[in-house]
Amino acid sequence: MKLSDYVIDFLARRGVTHVFGISGGAAVHLFDSAAKHPDVTPIFPQHEQAAAIAADGYARATGKLGVAITTSGPGATNLLTGVCCAYYDSVPTLMITGQVATHRLKGQNDVRQLGFQETDVPSIFATVTKYAVQIGDPATIRYHLEKAYYLAFEGRPGAVLIDLPDDLQRAEIDPEALAPFVPERQIAISDLDAEIAALLPLIAQAKRPVVVLGGGLSTPRIGAALDQLIDRLGMPMLTTWAATDLIAHDHPLRVGPFGVYGPRLGNFAVQNADLILCLGSRLSQNVTGGILPSFAREATIVMVDASRGEMDKFDSRGIRIATRIEARLDAFVPKLLGALEAAPPRADWLAKIAHWRSALPDDRPGPAGANAGHVDAYDFVDKLSDAAPSGELIYVDTGGNLTWTCNGFRIQRGQRLISDWNNTAMGYALPAAIGAAVQAKGGVTCIIGDGGLMLTLGEMALLARHRLPLRLFLFNNHGHGIQKQTLETWLDANYVGVDAPSGLSFVDFVKVAEAMDLPVVSISRSGDIAAQLADVYARKGPVFCNVEINPAQKLYPVLKFGAPLESQLPSIDDELIAREMIVAPHKAAPPSQSGGAGV
Repeated sequence: MKLSDYVIDFLARRGVTHVFGISGGAAVHLFDSAAKHPDVTPIFPQHEQAAAIAADGYARATGKLGVAITTSGPGATNLLTGVCCAYYDSVPTLMITGQVATHRLKGQNDVRQLGFQETDVPSIFATVTKYAVQIGDPATIRYHLEKAYYLAFEGRPGAVLIDLPDDLQRAEIDPEALAPFVPERQIAISDLDAEIAALLPLIAQAKRPVVVLGGGLSTPRIGAALDQLIDRLGMPMLTTWAATDLIAHDHPLRVGPFGVYGPRLGNFAVQNADLILCLGSRLSQNVTGGILPSFAREATIVMVDASRGEMDKFDSRGIRIATRIEARLDAFVPKLLGALEAAPPRADWLAKIAHWRSALPDDRPGPAGANAGHVDAYDFVDKLSDAAPSGELIYVDTGGNLTWTCNGFRIQRGQRLISDWNNTAMGYALPAAIGAAVQAKGGVTCIIGDGGLMLTLGEMALLARHRLPLRLFLFNNHGHGIQKQTLETWLDANYVGVDAPSGLSFVDFVKVAEAMDLPVVSISRSGDIAAQLADVYARKGPVFCNVEINPAQKLYPVLKFGAPLESQLPSIDDELIAREMIVAPHKAAPPSQSGGAGV
């Protein structure tokens, strides 16, 4: 059996239905094998970065391994951004990179390159994969494939990579003679039952508890056990953006997102809590703010994470993690659920949060005027919430479109809202959505800004070729809105490289979509949004929707570096903050200790 045939069959036997990549001299055998396999379909984006991201999007949608295949040299190095997306968000993906033949590898020779397009791929990817190996002996292929697959899902999931020389791809092997990979026996790191027993009194005694739901609850998805836990705990639920789709918008315990760009309601809830049960969130600076001692300063923080390092990283940095439970959430959630009694009443705390819903400003502008030539982003997202089908997969890019969507979209049960949460690469959403759409039983929505779409314009041709069930919404504000706002905050609005007058170049997106044979809908009037969205979602095939967003629209509220989460911009009355806060004000550190520009 040819080794490349063995590789593709190995993937197919584990449920992989599509592989993504661009052919090249060092990958032709792999793609030949994929094309000939009855259960695998190769999909060819326009760029290897898009191939890695499509594999990421496929894995998030299906729960299966996402796979990208490329040639050597630049084909391999172009994968890097997409690999980072999967690695930082704990998404199981496998990159298979072709390599020059083994007799052309430079080895220990003092040269930069021996074979044409030779690059030391495992070394480049070592810090952003769980496993990166170059195959040197065809007899080891089963071992390395099984090990890579195991590590992609084991513990905290993530990206893995196999670098496969061309001559080994075409080598003949005996599958029955290949040595397997046998995982080492796992040593129990902690006594989960004892840790949960110690946690129960903290939950019972708390007067103002909140649960923070994070993206770790999606890797893997837990399902009904999480729903039952939420109801059993009876605590207000705060969501990081990565957890937006874990709890429906109308759940009575849902408070919503919080953080630097989060709504004030969530920030007041987390800042006044006396107990935070953090499930699957690494508590990044985007949710804590930059001044760590100001975050949840009177709360006992319990953190549950598969990675001990994510909990230990706060030591001596201003946030005290009182209880650290190292466990995968798919093990922890059922055990906690089985140990919990009925939730104690917390009517006063829930009433206080209900009061904040009306007492605190939401900082959203109203709909744009009838003849403004653009729409308000939140007005559009609000109507999109009504239009998107119940089972829709919704992929969102980064920047303003992500902020407005995560803060404003009313998620329904059964919908997924997915983005590149930690690497936040511009241009992620379109190839990731394509990765989902090639196998989706329902529809896929992609929301992307003009900056992100400029980076992935070529992938629109893939939509047209495969007639994918994908609705592509361009949030067209004619610039990089989040960067414009940053320059306004810190550099007196001296715009550099953030819109066309300051150096950016854009195309006529509508003409490009038409040239690629995509149906086009344009939305620029508030009164037309609902009807035009109904038109978009009535179409079965791909459709491009240009949404003219107010170029001056802000991302409010937002935290300026140096302030606690309760003091976002635009500034509100200090007396209102003092009246509504339960905990004492944060005492700011001297300027020399408070960092520099940024959030």
